[in-house]
Amino acid sequence: RTCSKLNNFRAMEASKYFILLTMCAPILGLPPSNNSSEINCENSGDCSSGKVCVNFKCGDPCHGGCGPNTICLTVDKVSMCACKPGFTGYPFNGCYPEECRMDSDCPEERECRNKRCEDVCKNACGLNTHCKAINHYPVCSCSPEHVWNPFLGCQVQKAKDCTEDSDCLSNRTCINYECVDPCDSVCGNNTICTVENHHTACACRPGFVGNPLQNCVDQDSMKLTKHYVIEPEKLNWMSANERCRSKGMYLASIMSGKEQADLKRAYNDAGLKGLMWLSGSDWTSKGHYVWSSTGQSFVYTNWYTTEPGVSDLYRCIAFRSDFTWLTKSCSTNLSYACEYFK
Repeated sequence: RTCSKLNNFRAMEASKYFILLTMCAPILGLPPSNNSSEINCENSGDCSSGKVCVNFKCGDPCHGGCGPNTICLTVDKVSMCACKPGFTGYPFNGCYPEECRMDSDCPEERECRNKRCEDVCKNACGLNTHCKAINHYPVCSCSPEHVWNPFLGCQVQKAKDCTEDSDCLSNRTCINYECVDPCDSVCGNNTICTVENHHTACACRPGFVGNPLQNCVDQDSMKLTKHYVIEPEKLNWMSANERCRSKGMYLASIMSGKEQADLKRAYNDAGLKGLMWLSGSDWTSKGHYVWSSTGQSFVYTNWYTTEPGVSDLYRCIAFRSDFTWLTKSCSTNLSYACEYFK
């Protein structure tokens, strides 16, 4: 009697599931059935070992669960997919043969990525670029008619005004293929900027003194006096300029007979023998000498008898032991004089 009751209960349960399955099959996308005997489980616990309950039927958990070239294993009625030996990929979607283990297994224009030889240029470069593969690495360059901008990448190349200074007017300089005013933001406060043959010269305004590349101050209001410091260290002319500035001074200039006498006195007091650099040169315009410390043209001179010797070789001014001036090759290593105001 107990078994009969149990069988009746199971029959009622099966009938219930059959009715539900018949009603819900179209919604669940299942084929309708009028055979309640096809319902043999409610959950996987109702199935035998190695089987799982799917759509009220006990079946193989590996059936249709893994992709091509895979192996399916069942552990505690849970299926697990893995690629076959020698294959790689995502086993639920399918595996493919391993092509490589390192870049050298691939052609030069490809690299080994996830055991497949992939195009090294794929997504490697930015917009408006050309990619070339070299030894498994991408090398990016701008496409034709584009130029590199360090902030924006490859940009459309503008029409070139110039490629060198000589393509511009004498009072303009070629910068980034454009003819521009070289005086823009070059000189300091209270200065005058002039351009000759594409090169700038900064000078303090009349009545002002200081470094025209940084700042010039009113000489009368400051009551400044020029002082000279003799440096026995031997440097070329450009390095002497930089060394004086690193010490808060400027390479010496001589604007009057008084300053010539002051420098002569400092030269003798230092016990120096031989030549020393002054800040004068004709770098701005051949034969036109200016003081680099002020940017001003010579208003006082004390040339040696045969000087100045205007040439492409001798462009910088040196102070002789007899206190006269001469032109000298700027690459020569000489002692030098610095000046400061106090």
